[in-house]
Amino acid sequence: MESEYLTLIEKWREIYKTEVRNRKRMPEVAQLNPEEYLNVRRPFFTHISPEDAEYVRTFRMVSYGMLSYSPSLRAVILRGAGYNLARRLTGTGEIKSVDDLPRVFLKQRIGLLDIIDESFNKMKINIYECISCYQSPPIGRTLCDFEAGMIQGAIESLIGKNITREIYCWGLGNSFCGFEIVFE
Repeated sequence: MESEYLTLIEKWREIYKTEVRNRKRMPEVAQLNPEEYLNVRRPFFTHISPEDAEYVRTFRMVSYGMLSYSPSLRAVILRGAGYNLARRLTGTGEIKSVDDLPRVFLKQRIGLLDIIDESFNKMKINIYECISCYQSPPIGRTLCDFEAGMIQGAIESLIGKNITREIYCWGLGNSFCGFEIVFE
């Protein structure tokens, strides 16, 4: 399975590079359609776990309900939940280094995490087949607050204070999620 995973990551990196180079995005739609948003089949995760669609649907039903009620409150709650989960996982030793993030994101079925670039003051991380937004219609906003919170919490525990910002997302018309982490 590891070689299949690595091959898939390489495929997704090519998609990422092509989209960024060509500035390609899908056209925006007016609103999030619950039928499209809730009924998603993530190829890799369905392959390893046939019940993945139900898992995604449950997560997204909560997210969609909050998005319909208050987008800003949804962002705060989901980001905080991801942050707290990451802090807990670093505290228990499940995440001991940045290199553990791809394994934890896979195990938790959050998405396929790919560390694109690391430097002294900045990191770039992509997530493919993301639980929050994979195959979502582009609605003009990012949707991966939970993932951003997880990344920020883990990196803060491991390295230090940071600002984690999502710059690519299915919600913006991309076919992957991209995060920029800047250290304070």
